[in-house]
Amino acid sequence: MFREKKKVIINVNYDQAQEASARYAEISARLNIIEAQMNERINNIRNQFQDEIIQLTLEKEQQMDLLEIYAKEQKDSWGRRKSLDLLHSVIGFRTGTPKVTKDRKFSWDDVLEMVKEKFPSLVRVKCELDKEAIIAMREEKQFQDLQKTCFIDVVQDETFFIEPKLQALLRVA
Repeated sequence: MFREKKKVIINVNYDQAQEASARYAEISARLNIIEAQMNERINNIRNQFQDEIIQLTLEKEQQMDLLEIYAKEQKDSWGRRKSLDLLHSVIGFRTGTPKVTKDRKFSWDDVLEMVKEKFPSLVRVKCELDKEAIIAMREEKQFQDLQKTCFIDVVQDETFFIEPKLQALLRVA
């Protein structure tokens, strides 16, 4: 696929905009038709292989279960190694990343309170700017003071959009 450099266009009149709008809508409609045809073909192919995929997936899971049981039963004979080379594959155990768990009797809030009391250095205190409050006060006089003293502002980007009227074109096609 090739890319063209974007041309600089200026002084577009109303008729040119109307013509561009019509062409844009035609192109959008044609793209939608092509994508629908592609999706239909993809779904047909998916349906064609679906039964075999399900069967192979089930069989693959059975083989994995068998290999996992073998690995668990034989793990002690591997020594310090975490994997075993077989003729057609390598099986083994990966060590996951450490995570903190709790006793089922307690909620995380209960645990937090206990840790706050006995080990306060393990409790994180997060301080962050309340941006929603700043946005809410942008119309107030106090906001101008905030702008000048803290060098912040509230801005809203504007993006261009086109919504083609495809219904009219689809009736024509």
